[in-house]
Amino acid sequence: MATHVTTVFTLTGQQDRLRQIADERAYRTCAPDQMAWENDTTLVMTLESGIGTSFLGHGLGLSDEYPDVSIRGMEYFDCFDSPAFAKWQGGQLVYEADLITVFGILFPTDATKDWPGCSASFWHRSPPLAAAIAENCPDFDLMPLRRLAGPVPGWVETTDGFATLFLRPPSTPDAQDGLGVILYPEIGRSTLVTGIDRFGGVARFRRQSYGQISASCPELRAVLRDRWNVSEKKRRKARQEREVLRRRLKKAEGERGDSVFSFVETDPWVM
Repeated sequence: MATHVTTVFTLTGQQDRLRQIADERAYRTCAPDQMAWENDTTLVMTLESGIGTSFLGHGLGLSDEYPDVSIRGMEYFDCFDSPAFAKWQGGQLVYEADLITVFGILFPTDATKDWPGCSASFWHRSPPLAAAIAENCPDFDLMPLRRLAGPVPGWVETTDGFATLFLRPPSTPDAQDGLGVILYPEIGRSTLVTGIDRFGGVARFRRQSYGQISASCPELRAVLRDRWNVSEKKRRKARQEREVLRRRLKKAEGERGDSVFSFVETDPWVM
């Protein structure tokens, strides 16, 4: 099955110039019905299932041909979990950022709404990350979460029914001191995310035991203990199911007389 790819180029410039470009690029970059005017000076071209060349290569070609307009590009595969962003100005590449997702979960990042306004995503931090997020996702900001009530002062919480995120947002808009705890109580897994900034960029994430997490975040100890204890029966059942699968794989491996199954990860929830 082919991987679905969506590529979007946003061109900003004088209206007459953009209309000329739209006429020239019709059926070259995309079909006319895949071009849309965001406003009088912004033309958006959407390409489905790839463009026959690399995302950056195609953007560079557009910027070479039209250096008098500003071009922003975005590409993602199947979903928006790990998009790529780029910008060209005056025929030159300004930034290129691949947003590699560490973790994403629905969260009301707009504190005025009582529903999950967007996905609070956490990415490997890179130098162009802030510019890419601020320009392409202007409504994404973790700072408003500081106004929400949480399980303990300074922390907020959300869950998708499987994973639970405890987040301490950055202390100031320019800080990179946010902290996140991702808890999977039903399977006995937890991850610590450190160095979070307002755009979701992270310095490091690593899986840690429940005890290590509790030691690192003593203010959350009571809350984590409650969540952990509630799911003890489900964790025990999951361990039993993994053990049954291991025995079946070992038996099959012995019958075949080789180690063809030895590479199989019997725990599907490895992070």
